[in-house]
Amino acid sequence: MSTRLIWVLSAALIGLPMAAEASMKLYRFKVDGHVVVKDNVPPDLAPLGYEVLNSRGMVERVVPRAPTAEERAATERAEALRLDRERRHAELRNKDADLQRLYAQPGDVDRAQTRKADEIGSYIELQFRRISDLEEKLAKAQEKAANVERRGQEVPADMRLEIVQLENGIRDAQKNIDMRRKELDDSKIQFQKQRERLRILQVYELGTLPEDVDPAKLPPLQP
Repeated sequence: MSTRLIWVLSAALIGLPMAAEASMKLYRFKVDGHVVVKDNVPPDLAPLGYEVLNSRGMVERVVPRAPTAEERAATERAEALRLDRERRHAELRNKDADLQRLYAQPGDVDRAQTRKADEIGSYIELQFRRISDLEEKLAKAQEKAANVERRGQEVPADMRLEIVQLENGIRDAQKNIDMRRKELDDSKIQFQKQRERLRILQVYELGTLPEDVDPAKLPPLQP
């Protein structure tokens, strides 16, 4: 064997312990409050967290304690709340953008509400006139039917049908009035919400959630 080969082999053999020492890992953890350093972490203690040490005893990595079931549940709840908040913010931002396309300022809502009230008021007035006209016709038709009965005759089918149709017309007109009155009440609530939202958007950005609004920062309500 040549001198050079002997020297190479000797160097390799000398380096083996050094390499093994360099790759050796130790683990530091606590057992019943006492610090323990070993070359492995028992599986039942690993979830409690530990430190990975190199051959010089320096910390290379820290493995944190695994969360408890309660902590995981709390984290999941927090994440669900975060996602819900993001969803509500996105939806409200779209609604705010649509609202600003309709109205530039709260005063525009007042004018729209006035137009709506005038429209519904005119319709209701028309229905009342219709009811008055139908009631007058109904009274005449009923009087004719009564005269026929007083003569001891049977009321003709077309006369009875006319009375039924007039009664139905009156009920339909009253139903229309009730529906439009409800529409008016609902529109007042909707206009109030739109007016208040525009007031908020004068200070806050689109999509700001109600719980993030400070009423003290809003402009005063207009009379």
